[in-house]
Amino acid sequence: MSESRTISLISYAEAHAALEAAVAFATERGISLSFVVVDGAGHLVTCARMDGAPFVTIEVARGKAFACIATGGQKGRQLRERYLEHPMVWGNIPSLGYGAPLLPAIGSEPIWRDGKLIGAMGASGGSAEIDEEALKVAIEAIGATITP
Repeated sequence: MSESRTISLISYAEAHAALEAAVAFATERGISLSFVVVDGAGHLVTCARMDGAPFVTIEVARGKAFACIATGGQKGRQLRERYLEHPMVWGNIPSLGYGAPLLPAIGSEPIWRDGKLIGAMGASGGSAEIDEEALKVAIEAIGATITP
């Protein structure tokens, strides 16, 4: 008899609350960013492009979050290192994502709750440090973590 598996997914309410926290973080700093939240299966749950955010930042944020989920919850910094170590492999992967590119870049964080990967969040439009900080604040605001 096979064992059934279940997947834990971030709810829309949680994703929206994280998104609001990220937007508040950016607003307080006077910067315009884009944010995307995907669930543990890589499906888009919610997103926002703040007024004045640079061109295509929403698509970049989605690609970052999608890559995080596709690699089992690896953080953007880890994915960037993997890209630098194997550029030929990662250079051919972006087009493999269904409905979103896979972008191994700083600015994505996994969303963990109770040891389960429930989603990921991507940010784009600021420096790598600002993108990461906004995501950490947003994820912590919903009582989740960026580590298992």
